[in-house]
Amino acid sequence: MRVLPKTDADYPPILLVRTDYRDDGAWQRVLDALDRPWVFDERDAENGSVKEEVLRVDDPVWADASPDDVLAALTASEDGAEPDECGWPVVFLADRASMEGAGADVEPTLLAVNPDPEEEDGTSPFRIPALSVPHEMHCNLAIANMDFSDFADAPFQ
Repeated sequence: MRVLPKTDADYPPILLVRTDYRDDGAWQRVLDALDRPWVFDERDAENGSVKEEVLRVDDPVWADASPDDVLAALTASEDGAEPDECGWPVVFLADRASMEGAGADVEPTLLAVNPDPEEEDGTSPFRIPALSVPHEMHCNLAIANMDFSDFADAPFQ
């Protein structure tokens, strides 16, 4: 059975779900990209870098899971009623395209998925670079500084 945690933390870790299990080396390159500290503003010398905590879901039960599969697991209610809020501001998938693009000289990508069914604009999953964008996106969504749709229109697309 596919189960994902819900959270009620004010500032939860980044949630990363691995859905492709063909290449452990590519998975490690994705993790290495996420493990690099993120600098809030490179123009500000006083601003330090931050390493965000990442909750890695690395379980083959998620092999070939779609964004809809992940969302269903995140919002499943215990009593079968209306979907619950999962508490995550964004969910990132390391899917087949992530792994295929995680070459030694190519920055890997992640699929960003919006877990909020009530946000009407920009709810379609989209691909982002794994190096710094997940940190920036997660941070801004967690503190409600930006909406998912703000990132859907970003120039890294």
